[in-house]
Amino acid sequence: MQFKRLKILMIILFISLDTFLFVWWRSNRPDSVQVTDANTSIIAEMKHQNIQLSKFSTKIPYANYLAGKQSDKLISLSGKVSDYDASVKNQKLSVNFKTPQSIKSSGSKNETSKYIGNQIDPTALAYSAGYQYNKILSYEQGAKQGIYSQKIDKLPVVSQQGLFVVNYDKDGKATGFTQTKISHITELRDERVTLSEEDAIVSLYRFNELNSGDKLSKGMLSYDSALKVNGYDIYTPVWLFVVTHSDGERDTLKINAFTGDNLSE
Repeated sequence: MQFKRLKILMIILFISLDTFLFVWWRSNRPDSVQVTDANTSIIAEMKHQNIQLSKFSTKIPYANYLAGKQSDKLISLSGKVSDYDASVKNQKLSVNFKTPQSIKSSGSKNETSKYIGNQIDPTALAYSAGYQYNKILSYEQGAKQGIYSQKIDKLPVVSQQGLFVVNYDKDGKATGFTQTKISHITELRDERVTLSEEDAIVSLYRFNELNSGDKLSKGMLSYDSALKVNGYDIYTPVWLFVVTHSDGERDTLKINAFTGDNLSE
């Protein structure tokens, strides 16, 4: 009972603090016309500095605070295949193929497409389990990994708690995969307005995350874990981008979609 009370208290304190900061930020923010004009000027400045931007949206989306627990109900592989080693540790399934696999998946979600002979098609396995290809996270990894996100509240998860990750060797053959899953998903409050994709891009520039010659991907509104309270992970909406620097290096950039804080590592 004490743990339950502590959990509720922590969630209330967390949301109350964030609500206060959000209201303060909104109250000190210029009106929408001024913001639009300021954004337009900053976007023009970025282009002048040869920062390449993808086509972005000015639409204002809605999102929520969510809570969820790590699930123990992970994928069970068919007894028809045996060319792999599997283990589960800390609610994470890890599968290593004894022989790298060069199966080219069609992206089918049919049960029969997951297994071909004695081999596993990890891509079909991810789709059939409800994960969706995450272009931004995969792009950051290059050819090393293909990353698929679980969806909660209609948005993809970008934290480690809800991903299906396929690993590849230098020849492009799959060497195995890992899976984590979120369950007991609960809304902590009603939906509220978030920053637009344009707002998030401007925030990245103001935080000096973008430099001359950089190329920024299209943003993706996603859920990322913020903290853990009594076994529950708290999820906050974030705008996720990948920036490609002039030297070819890639980095993931994140902006809190409620407050505009820079969450990039």
